[in-house]
Amino acid sequence: MRLLGPILSRLGVGRFRDWYRFRWACFRSAGTISAASLPYIDPGFRLRIKRGARLELGRDVKFFGNFSAYIEGQAVVRIGDRTIFNVGCWLGAIEGLDIGADCLFAPMVTVTDGNHRFGLSDVPFSQQGFEGRRVVIGDNVWAGAKATVINSIGADSVIGANAVVTKPVPAGSVAVGIPARVVSQVPSHEPA
Repeated sequence: MRLLGPILSRLGVGRFRDWYRFRWACFRSAGTISAASLPYIDPGFRLRIKRGARLELGRDVKFFGNFSAYIEGQAVVRIGDRTIFNVGCWLGAIEGLDIGADCLFAPMVTVTDGNHRFGLSDVPFSQQGFEGRRVVIGDNVWAGAKATVINSIGADSVIGANAVVTKPVPAGSVAVGIPARVVSQVPSHEPA
C-alpha cells in the first residue's frame, strides 16, 4: 500500500482529480469561474455561484476539505496566488471579496461581505434583506481557526482564533477578540 501513493503521484492522478473537481464545479455553476492555474481541491468542495457572479482564482490556490462558497447576484470574488483555505472554510459574497496573495485561512474561518438587516420590528428578519460591503483582505494575512471576517483586513496582518472582525484592521496588525481589537503590530520583515 505504501508504494501506491508514489506510483499514483508519478502518473499525475492527483492533478487529474483536481482537474475533474474544478471542471465539475465550473460545469455546475451558473456564474463564471476562472483560474490562472489549476487549484488544489479536496473532497467536499461546494460552490454556489449565481448567474452574473464571478470567481477569479490566482495561481496555486488550495482548498482543503469541506470548503464552501456562496456567491450571489453580481458579486465578484478574487483570490490571490498561493492562498490556502484549510478545512471547513466558508466564503459568502453579495457585493464582492478581494483576497490577496499568500493568505492563510485556518480551519472553519468564515469570510462574508454582508449582514442581514434588522431595523424593522414588524418585518421578519428573513424578509428584511441584506446589507453588503466590499471586503478587501490584503496580501499575507493569516486568519486563525474559527475567525469570522465581515470587514477589511490590511496586508501582513494576523487575526486570532475565534476573533470577529467587524471594523477594518490596519496593515501589519495583530487583532484578537470579539469584536477584534488590534493588540500589537507584526514585526517588520525587513533586515535590521
